[in-house]
Amino acid sequence: MGDIRITEGEGLPETRAQRRHRKGKALAWFLGVVILVGLLGWVIPVNRYATARGYVTTREYAEVRSPVTGIVNRILVSSGETVEAGQVLVELNCAEEEASLSEAQARVSRLRSERERRQTEMSSTLSRKTVELAEQKRNHAAQLQVAELELANQESRLGLTQELVEKGLKSQRELDEIRLGRDLCQVRLEALRQKDFQVFEELLERDRQMYASEIQSIDEELSALEDSVRRAQARIENRKIRAPIGGKVVRYEFVVGELLEPTYVIYEIFGGEEQVLKLRVDERYATRLATGQRYRARLASYNSAIERIYFRGQVSYLRNVVQNDGQNAYRMAYCDFHPGDLAIQPGTTAEARIYYARSSFWSFLLNLEP
Repeated sequence: MGDIRITEGEGLPETRAQRRHRKGKALAWFLGVVILVGLLGWVIPVNRYATARGYVTTREYAEVRSPVTGIVNRILVSSGETVEAGQVLVELNCAEEEASLSEAQARVSRLRSERERRQTEMSSTLSRKTVELAEQKRNHAAQLQVAELELANQESRLGLTQELVEKGLKSQRELDEIRLGRDLCQVRLEALRQKDFQVFEELLERDRQMYASEIQSIDEELSALEDSVRRAQARIENRKIRAPIGGKVVRYEFVVGELLEPTYVIYEIFGGEEQVLKLRVDERYATRLATGQRYRARLASYNSAIERIYFRGQVSYLRNVVQNDGQNAYRMAYCDFHPGDLAIQPGTTAEARIYYARSSFWSFLLNLEP
């Protein structure tokens, strides 16, 4: 007996050819969808970006460090105050430098007094010797004139006496005495004429040069001491930490009596009204960044679960060196920042994305760089 089959309106069973046709059609649809998705994945653009962290600052910005290692003696400026360029922020202890300065100034004062005393003595001695030499010259000139007059007188007497002797009115002895007196006058006059004051002038000039050399030596020593005074003053001045620019300050935590080193940042100064966004970008993105690239940032003060405010702009400047902070290497990017109507305080931290290229969805998904 045959089997009895009851149907409820189903169609006839598929033949083998129909099943092959359906499977082929499904495979074609599947391949078509895969190809379409693959093509769309290569066509759809995706922005590639570098993540960065940083904070809002001003166009004029400075970090203040101590120029030397020293102990804090006075703190003159606190956070939130506005300072001018060159204003003293902190004074370091400089007792040793002040002692050195006082000692050097005392030595300079003593040497200046010694120089003035020696200068007075030398001037007095040279003046006295100059006057004595001039007086000797005047006396010599007078003696020479007297000797010339005496010789003329003796010669006149000799001629007159000789005439009287020839007439027998005078003796030969008187004539010889007058002739001897004339000869003595000639000898005295010749001696006065041969007297030379050049040797005295040379001795006076030698004394003048010796005194000048001594004053020069004192001046050189005084100049060296004055240099030491200036160096001591510079060391004292170097222990006054001044503001390099004007603006509003943020003071780091340090107290009187604390030892500061040049590596410590003790103040930040934000100057001017124009603000910028300063970002640290990881070293692996260093070669992909360039000025003019767009960024999108969120600030910590305006980042909530309900509403997120984004700030947008462009990279305006990149530092050419890669810096290190412990184990992390980074490059600094400075971006323009437009807060709009919001009052953004300098120092507000930010997280940002810097868009540096566009690639396909598959390149992004597989992390293939464009």
